[in-house]
Amino acid sequence: MNKTSSFKKNFPWGLMAFLAIGVAIAAIAPYTTLNSANFNNATARFATESTLRYVGLFVHIFSGGIALILGPFQFLSKLRDRKPPLHRWMGRIYLLGVLFGGLSAFIIAPGMISGLVGEFGLITLAVLWLSTGFMAYVNIRAGNVDAHREWMIRNYALTFAAATLRLWLGSLIATQLPFLQTKYDGNFDALFVEVYRVVMWICWVPNLIVAEMILQRRRKPQTVSYSAKNNTQTQTI
Repeated sequence: MNKTSSFKKNFPWGLMAFLAIGVAIAAIAPYTTLNSANFNNATARFATESTLRYVGLFVHIFSGGIALILGPFQFLSKLRDRKPPLHRWMGRIYLLGVLFGGLSAFIIAPGMISGLVGEFGLITLAVLWLSTGFMAYVNIRAGNVDAHREWMIRNYALTFAAATLRLWLGSLIATQLPFLQTKYDGNFDALFVEVYRVVMWICWVPNLIVAEMILQRRRKPQTVSYSAKNNTQTQTI
C-alpha cells in the first residue's frame, strides 16, 4: 500500500480521533475549575440547583469524556490483534463511561434550558446510548464478535454526539448571529436556547444514520474479478 492509499484509509479515523480528543479536553477543562463562571450557558445553572443535579452534571461530563477519548482506539485492528488484554480493558472502561454517562443524563435532562424538545432529545439519546452499549456487551460475552463490533459502531456514533453537538452548536449560532437584533431583540440567551433545542437532536440523529450506512456498506457483497488459466472468472464474496 502506497503512502497516498494509506493516508486515505487512515484519514477518517485520524480525523475522528482528533475531534474526539480535542472536544473531550475542551469540554472537560472548564469543569476542573469547579467554578460555574466557566461553564456554558446551558450548564451554569446547575451550580445553583440541587446537589444531585450538580453531581450528575460532573458525572455526565467526565464519564462521557472518557468514553469519547477511548472510543476511537477500540476500532484499531492492530491494537485488537497485538494487545487483546489492553483492548478488553479499554473496552470495559469505555462501557463504564457509557453506563454512568447515560444514567446521569436522566438526572440532568429535566429542566434543561432547551425545554421539553431538548429534554426529550437528550433522554432519547441516553436510552439509545445505554441500549446499544448493553447489546455490544451482551454480544461480546456470548462470543458474537461481528455483532459486537456492529453495536459498538452504533454506540460510538452516539458517544460522538458530544463532539458533533459542539460543532453544530457553533455553526448554528454563527448562522443566527446576523439576526440577533431583528429576530432575538439582541438577546443572545434567547438565540442560544433556540439553537440548543435543535442541536439536542441533530447532534446524534445524523451520526446514527451514518453508522447504519457504514454497516450496510460493510454487509454489501462485493464482486471481485480474477484471471485463472487464461480465463476471467467472477467470484462474489
